[in-house]
Amino acid sequence: MLILLKREQDMSDLSTLEGFHKRWVEVFNSHDLDAHAALYTEDAMLFGAVPELMIGRAAIRGYFAGRGPKVHVAHYPFPHIVMINDEVAVTAAHVDFADGDTLMPYRVTWMLVKNLGEWKIAQHHGSPRG
Repeated sequence: MLILLKREQDMSDLSTLEGFHKRWVEVFNSHDLDAHAALYTEDAMLFGAVPELMIGRAAIRGYFAGRGPKVHVAHYPFPHIVMINDEVAVTAAHVDFADGDTLMPYRVTWMLVKNLGEWKIAQHHGSPRG
């Protein structure tokens, strides 16, 4: 894991980001669309496996509603993190999604913002690794 800090940071932010990361995987795998959408800002953007840019929590919820019932995170290591400041972080990781037993390797980046003391995804990009 690589963590680059722009300036001295309170390391508790990183443990909070680790908790956020674990929560994202949990709700993705639970298929709880409301809990999943709640991890994004109201005006979040997502570029995923479809050509359209998803803008807003409702659109992002709809995007995740379209995945198959067997799609889950098989492996999502704690991502590389760059702290921009105390309230903005950028992450990048290789993620293995799976549809049943078929692996779907992806690259995922997030821009997270601290919103009322809680981390939320403001920008999410996922693309097949190939």
